[in-house]
Amino acid sequence: MWIVDLDKKVVHDMSKPAYECQISKIDKERRKKIYTKGGVDRFLDDPLNTREGYRGCQFCMPEYFEFNMQSIFQSND
Repeated sequence: MWIVDLDKKVVHDMSKPAYECQISKIDKERRKKIYTKGGVDRFLDDPLNTREGYRGCQFCMPEYFEFNMQSIFQSND
């Protein structure tokens, strides 16, 4: 099973959680459950979710984690 943190927009793999994931601190009202690997693939490949900024967790799903290098150079005015 996979858990989507709707606040931080991160998908966590419950079969290999890392301490850094802090899954227990995710509010139960702000979680979405995905039960299949195909469902995770469809969720993360959906252009709407990509635009919203959803990505895999860098600790438990590094193959789905993408860091936007352009964000380093953008000013936060």
